[in-house]
Amino acid sequence: MKKIICTLICILISLTAYGNSCNVTCPSETMKVIEDENVFLKVTGINFLTKKIVETAIEKELKDELNSKFNADLDIFTLKRLKNGEFKNLLLASDNFRYKAMSISDFKAETICPYNQIIYKNKKVYYPNDLPFKFNANITNNDIKNIIKSKEFQKQIQRSAVKINGFTTLEVQEPIVTINNGQLEFSIPIRTFLSNEPFIMNLKSNIEVANNKIMLKDTTFSTNSNIINIDILGGIINQVNPVAFQINSIDSRYCKIYITSAKIQGNIIKTEGIFIINKNYER
Repeated sequence: MKKIICTLICILISLTAYGNSCNVTCPSETMKVIEDENVFLKVTGINFLTKKIVETAIEKELKDELNSKFNADLDIFTLKRLKNGEFKNLLLASDNFRYKAMSISDFKAETICPYNQIIYKNKKVYYPNDLPFKFNANITNNDIKNIIKSKEFQKQIQRSAVKINGFTTLEVQEPIVTINNGQLEFSIPIRTFLSNEPFIMNLKSNIEVANNKIMLKDTTFSTNSNIINIDILGGIINQVNPVAFQINSIDSRYCKIYITSAKIQGNIIKTEGIFIINKNYER
């Protein structure tokens, strides 16, 4: 009965909290009889030392793969179960999570499933199943600066140029984007063939989540922005929206991120979603 109930909980989490953005699958061995821990192990602290060794291995792997510092905290069943790779829960935290064009702050993630597995061998950690986490994080003005300065985003700006017969008729330059008083504010320099001096397009916008991106909504332009066709404006904005661009950066062989919620609070974007470390071990 416990196994059935726990399986149903996992299904409900997958359907209600995350919709169609991704599928969360928990290991089939969801509930097992948890044996009592040996008193000797509790007293001597071997339990703690073994847990710390595995946590350190996870932290090292995350740093190697994602070039960011993480803290890992395992909640285990017993030492015996941990040696078999089984654990209750894993908490991950990073003050500054930066990977390619992605930059987020105060990242906190917790495993979704009540039963999880890893393989620890030769001082390395492997994953016999996808390991899903629910996470929350902030996007700050400093994060937006990091995204814009990234080489991936700079290439995106270069690709946004409008050319006709090989001749550049419109070129977008590096934008200034800030989170201010519950809105995203853009100042986008645009150079056209009509003038050597760039025209500055200013706009303000709210945000929403669509297709695993943080998109703009309820956008208002400054009065002089109407010198460019609105269809062209929409294309330019989509090209230079840093908070929409960054999520694609972490869709890699190692892990994925899915955004389910994003809202602006003051000068910070609060985000929630799913972080998945991909399966990389065959039994």
